[in-house]
Amino acid sequence: MSFAGIFLLVFFISALSILLLTPFAVKFGLVDVPNSERKFHNGDIPLIGGVSIYAGLVMGISLFITPNSSSLTYLVCSSIIVALGVADDVKDLSPRLRLFVQTVVAALMCAGSGMYIHYLGTMFGTSAVDIGALGYVVTVFAVLAAINAFNMIDGIDGLLGISSLVTFVGMGILFFLNDDMTNMKLTLILSGALIPYLIANLAGGVQEKDKRIVKIFMGDTGSMLIGFTVVWLLIQGTQPTLDGSVNSNAISFSAATALWLIAFPLMDMARVIVERVSRGQSPLKADRTHLHHILLQSGDSKQSALLKISTLSAFFAATGIAMHVSGFQEVTIFLTFLAAFALYTVRVRQLQKKPA
Repeated sequence: MSFAGIFLLVFFISALSILLLTPFAVKFGLVDVPNSERKFHNGDIPLIGGVSIYAGLVMGISLFITPNSSSLTYLVCSSIIVALGVADDVKDLSPRLRLFVQTVVAALMCAGSGMYIHYLGTMFGTSAVDIGALGYVVTVFAVLAAINAFNMIDGIDGLLGISSLVTFVGMGILFFLNDDMTNMKLTLILSGALIPYLIANLAGGVQEKDKRIVKIFMGDTGSMLIGFTVVWLLIQGTQPTLDGSVNSNAISFSAATALWLIAFPLMDMARVIVERVSRGQSPLKADRTHLHHILLQSGDSKQSALLKISTLSAFFAATGIAMHVSGFQEVTIFLTFLAAFALYTVRVRQLQKKPA
């Protein structure tokens, strides 16, 4: 089937699952209830975005990805993540339990696929760096960091969906350029599964007259699934093949380029955690210091904040892809990323000082 056919079929499955799951979400309490603290939306909104993406993802992988130990491992791990997310959306699980299950999933991913983060390329200089067995620990932290990074930006309608779509499209382009059709199709499947959620999330609402629900949220199910999948694909793109060979065909893009593909969620999470720790707070304590909060507090509408952050996210990804395609050295790509992070931090602090 053509790429367009794959995209449309996955789109249809994901859209259909939204229609079928909505009444069950309300019945079983899989909804986001507004409160006076951090949730100011109108009405109880179904948290089925992540489940609808998962439905399209499973169908797409089953039909268009050749079964092997890698694809089966991904399906098992993502299924555990989705089960954890649904339980968390319904029962609000403890952070310790979530971290424990996520750690187990990261370990299972390494054991089942044989892939983990250990080869960092020449991002630190002229010599390639391979951290060996330490990479298993790095991989676990990367999974936890990605899940939390994408969860943290899920604060206004469309932001998580568009930011993750930018990341998947960016990786898809790089996989295509390196003729890695398996992972390219996986990014295409994910993109097709994301679009129906974005439509329902951005265009929907709650009809006050008859309380009819036409809007959905991603939920922790979606943010965790996306965060895990991003790490999975970044490992597939940046690490050597299972036989350990390192060549231009084995690696689709460098670890330094990978940073640009997830630049906005990564930068915002790192900045917020540093600020929380400096104030003596827990790095996981929820607050209103993310970029979308700051833009809203400075006078931007939700639509304006979404447009600004989405443009920034796309700019970061495009910059990384452009430097990769142009043949920039990995150390240059990495140092440029650090410079962009510094500028980002300075600019956000300026916005924080701006009168509301």
